Amino acid sequence: MAASERQRPTGWFERLINALAFVAGAGMCLLTLLICVDVFSRYFRLFAMPWSLEVAEYALYGITFLGAPWVLLGNGHISIDILIERLPTRSRHRANSFAHALGALVCLILLVASSGAWWRSYLSGTLVQRTFIFPEWWLYVLPPPIFLLMLCTFLRWLRTPPHPAADAASDGI
Repeated sequence: MAASERQRPTGWFERLINALAFVAGAGMCLLTLLICVDVFSRYFRLFAMPWSLEVAEYALYGITFLGAPWVLLGNGHISIDILIERLPTRSRHRANSFAHALGALVCLILLVASSGAWWRSYLSGTLVQRTFIFPEWWLYVLPPPIFLLMLCTFLRWLRTPPHPAADAASDGI
């Protein structure tokens, strides 16, 4: 769905996802600024920023997770629907429902697995020791709630498809 076709957020769920996307976008802007400052300072030999690569790695990780529910909610993911578009309306809806159920199952599996990884890391007390030193479990905090939001999105779509128009093009698989 194109940005111009997006509807205004109607409830707390959409507003939460939009807020996460805003944080991801702001993070991308800050990351761009950080890289420019780092390159500029190295080129002119003004000062060193040895921590910038590590910050960039963690920022990309966070940006990816924070933006994922927004992309899903707006149907911005890549889909190959050449076969689905040729199906009759009823079969198209069944195929999309199957895709939503499969997406929900995958998100549920990832939610359970990421929660388990977070919990095991928390119990072990392992530290990440690079430029910054911090508990490893901090890296595992973000995936479980993000997978939960995506699971909820798929479950909502199973209950109420995102595009109810009977003859509209496929949502994709």
